[in-house]
Amino acid sequence: MKGMMTMKSNYKKVWKGIVPALMLSMFVSACGGDTGGQTSPNVSAKPSESASATKIDTSTPVKLKMVLVGTKPPDTDEVYAEVNKILKQKINAELELRYLDFNEYNQKYPLLFAANEDFDMIFTGDWAFYNATARKDGFLQLTEDMLKKYAPNTWEKQDKVGWDQAKINGKIYMVPNDTFESSFNIGLIRGDLREKYKLPEVKTQADLANFLTTIAKNEKGMLGFSGPPAKLSSTGIPVFFSDMEMRLVHGSVTLVYDLKNPNPKLTNYLENPKTLEKYKMFYDMAQAGVWTKDAIVSKTDWRKAFKEGKTAADFGNISTMAASMDSILKTNPEWKPELVDVNPTAKQYQTQLTSNGIGIHATSKNAERALMALDLLRYDKDLYNLTFYGIKGKHWEPVGDKKFKTLAATAGYPPEGASPWGWRTPLSLQMEGVVGDLITATYSRWKATNIVHSPLETFILDDSKIKNELAALDNVQQTYLLPIVHGLIKAEVGIPQVLEKQKQAGIEKVQAEFQAQLDAYIASKK
Repeated sequence: MKGMMTMKSNYKKVWKGIVPALMLSMFVSACGGDTGGQTSPNVSAKPSESASATKIDTSTPVKLKMVLVGTKPPDTDEVYAEVNKILKQKINAELELRYLDFNEYNQKYPLLFAANEDFDMIFTGDWAFYNATARKDGFLQLTEDMLKKYAPNTWEKQDKVGWDQAKINGKIYMVPNDTFESSFNIGLIRGDLREKYKLPEVKTQADLANFLTTIAKNEKGMLGFSGPPAKLSSTGIPVFFSDMEMRLVHGSVTLVYDLKNPNPKLTNYLENPKTLEKYKMFYDMAQAGVWTKDAIVSKTDWRKAFKEGKTAADFGNISTMAASMDSILKTNPEWKPELVDVNPTAKQYQTQLTSNGIGIHATSKNAERALMALDLLRYDKDLYNLTFYGIKGKHWEPVGDKKFKTLAATAGYPPEGASPWGWRTPLSLQMEGVVGDLITATYSRWKATNIVHSPLETFILDDSKIKNELAALDNVQQTYLLPIVHGLIKAEVGIPQVLEKQKQAGIEKVQAEFQAQLDAYIASKK
């Protein structure tokens, strides 16, 4: 495809120069990559509608190398052997997967591009280096003609707002996912331990702090949970205790705006008295042993630790927590797992469709076939179900047309547990039973009472003029703020130092630039 490789000549050199300055991605479950949501299917695609039906030469077999963010489930190779049988038949291609675990992707993701490693497609999102990578020519530009030819279903069915959100300087560099999601996060706790210590239902942040502290003090050998993230999250504090209505504009700096304000002004959340009180609470929790003293450098898989009974709580997006709850109800029902929402009245934007997606590597030798494969992953029902739920009859069974149930082998390939979020569409099924009902009820409540709409939902910052300042500010966060978040330093002692370091790093320049962009964007929408 003539012209598709024009980006690659200098991006490797550029990436090597900016790796130290890359901003922190959003922490996911949080972690992002760990965002998610299950919806009932309202789209169906016949295999004959896929790109394989078009008159494209696929006579040469190719192996497509795909990089995903997350933890690789045990049965992944078995599942993708079945995926590859279908892809081989339809487009003469196979997928070869590589996983970047959550505790390493912040470091390794940008290095893949700096070293110009050999891969064809990669998970990306607004929390996973999309803007930084696209602006440095790491991704292939996806033109309308390319998408129409090689991913026709995607071009036709994708919500158009997703294409708008994916544009960087008017150009598209990713294929976004296509379902409703919210950046709200849910907690999952040990209900049996809550009852053991006669604690009230966990409905507020204070309830949760009390629960975690009680467990840490009384359950020998058990932590409350694995601790705050080793990298600061998008809210700058553990997601359990975040102020959901204060929207962070960039992960490298503690500047936020009130999402309910139609003409918001940026403020530094470290100067908010409420933040000081929360950080004091973190200090008390750390002293009580809610998490380990080495949590900053810990490589613990906190989700695994929770399932093994080593912690009393976990957190993440609702579909991930629901899958964990379903698994525990099968293996340890006596734990009485409970989903908890400690921000029940908070307002929030609908998550951008660019929160999860797939980018094509700018130097891919098989970009056309990669787009064809992605089109099939999104809309071929057999492929979609395989990648999301595993092998039918082993990992899951359908319940009617819109639901599924898990089976004994589900632990080897949990629903959505193999990081297929980059191609999520309305083909997703709903888990049957009490867990599935909880997901449906929670999403319905969020849509009805919590989601607010604003022109700023689709706002994308251009950080090109202040990338050096952002790099310095990110270093301030990791060096001086992270220990406060983990309760290693008293907030009243540490925060003044952070504020002074931020000033030296150029926060005033950054705030002025961000505010100007916010004001201009709002004005353009009136």
